[in-house]
Amino acid sequence: MNYSSTLQNKAAQSIALVSMLLIGATSIVQADSMSKEGTPSLTAYDTNNDNAVSLQEATSKQMPAQVFKALDTNHDGKLSHDEFAKESPQTK
Repeated sequence: MNYSSTLQNKAAQSIALVSMLLIGATSIVQADSMSKEGTPSLTAYDTNNDNAVSLQEATSKQMPAQVFKALDTNHDGKLSHDEFAKESPQTK
């Protein structure tokens, strides 16, 4: 093997390694967006990453406004982790 072939082989190995790392990172992010029960978690709805879900974020992810309002027990216009985790009367 000459020097050029060795460099090409190293480059191919590096590209393969980076690809595997990116695939692994994507899987971690996707797994984090699901709860233990297989339903979307707050992070799946929290598009601006402020640790809360606004009505706009919820409805953009197909959550009915009526369900959002039922979950928003303190009526502050956003769902906290605790509020999001509660089961809505409409979804029972």
